[in-house]
Amino acid sequence: MEKPSAALQHTVRLSERSGLWKRVRQYKMMYLFLLPAFIVTIIFAFIPMFGLIMAFQDYTAVQGFMNSPFIGLKHFQNMWSNPEFILGLKNTVFLNGMLILIGFPLPILFALLLNEIRSMLFKRVSQTISYLPHFISWVVVAGLVYKLLEEDFGSVNLLLQALGMEKISFMREVDYFRGVFVTTVIWKELGWNSIIFLAALTSIDQDQYEAATIDGADRFQKLLYITLPGIANVIGLMFIFKIATIFGGGGGGASFDAVYNMGNPLVADASLTLDYHVYLAGIRHAEISYGTAVGLVLSILSFGILILSNRISKKISGYGAF
Repeated sequence: MEKPSAALQHTVRLSERSGLWKRVRQYKMMYLFLLPAFIVTIIFAFIPMFGLIMAFQDYTAVQGFMNSPFIGLKHFQNMWSNPEFILGLKNTVFLNGMLILIGFPLPILFALLLNEIRSMLFKRVSQTISYLPHFISWVVVAGLVYKLLEEDFGSVNLLLQALGMEKISFMREVDYFRGVFVTTVIWKELGWNSIIFLAALTSIDQDQYEAATIDGADRFQKLLYITLPGIANVIGLMFIFKIATIFGGGGGGASFDAVYNMGNPLVADASLTLDYHVYLAGIRHAEISYGTAVGLVLSILSFGILILSNRISKKISGYGAF
């Protein structure tokens, strides 16, 4: 097959450009609404990336970007020999891994259960109650958890004592803290994370359920052969985004807010995550360059696992984020 001539390629490019500007003129009001978000993203997401140069410098605020000496990969070498970084990496992967393993399927199950409720009033009340914890500050949530689990006067330990059992130092022992932390995060984000799956359920054609009923299918068979396949693409997409947070970055996982408010020095072996490690290095200890280097490594690891999970999802299910 002959390669298109240069003139033809030029004509195609001109046609594509004219088509783009035609769409821009046609939907100019929509693009104007999009413009503020675009500007904010440029200002707060892309321009600050210039600061990554600090990861390769012995940066000081007095000398600034231009005058601080370059030291190459020294901070990255120190990072992998730092026991706090290794501990933070282990804790981050463990906590976020547990939140993915347990916390990802639960919103799907919760959405399926809500979808089966026939009383609209009860359904709306249940949805509202389940969404509310997401909007509660981690400061408040951590305070409530500490009050409930306090060893001497906490409601949980008072109940255990009344039942003849020994009191438990939930927030002072590493093994108990992990369970409390994972449970609290899941409780706080369960209802909020189910919204996208509830929206996906509403897009399923109801005629399929009517046809299945006529064919004699029971509720479980409808779930297995209609409901789950109908939201499989959304599940795959959300799983890709969720697994990309395994090295940190929030997303309802072991975020900095959660760790900062829930953790304490007695359980530092379990609560020290990479996000908190960056905070300690960059803010408390004023090791700005080292903190930037750790943040850069986290971003690279998260991006890498995002690409990998997307490819795996495409090969297994045929669905991907991009």
